[in-house]
Amino acid sequence: MKNNKWIILAFFLISSLTVLGQSEDDNIVSAENVVFAETIEASNKLELYPNPAVDYLIIQINNSTLVDAEFELHSIIGNEIAIQTEDLGGGRYRIPVKNLSTGYYFVVIKDESSRYKKARKFLKN
Repeated sequence: MKNNKWIILAFFLISSLTVLGQSEDDNIVSAENVVFAETIEASNKLELYPNPAVDYLIIQINNSTLVDAEFELHSIIGNEIAIQTEDLGGGRYRIPVKNLSTGYYFVVIKDESSRYKKARKFLKN
């Protein structure tokens, strides 16, 4: 137990010295990095509507880089629900939710080739 305290203390001291040794120039973010970050955020932007959904849930993927998008539907407790997704074109997909019980669900959008996977919550009325 004593050794753990010394290790934690040493780590803290080394971390503190590293922060103190930085100059203000180290904290400046270049314009290149900002543009790159905005580019990443702008691709594969997901929109789910209407939310709450009654008959259908529309998934819009703007600036998609996905090659073969797949969709999964899960209940709030994690049970997977079989769905038939309809490709409407232009990065829009429709999932029928009319026969689902009222409650919260998760739709998972994934693409194996680009290793993309995101989950979004929606309410079924």
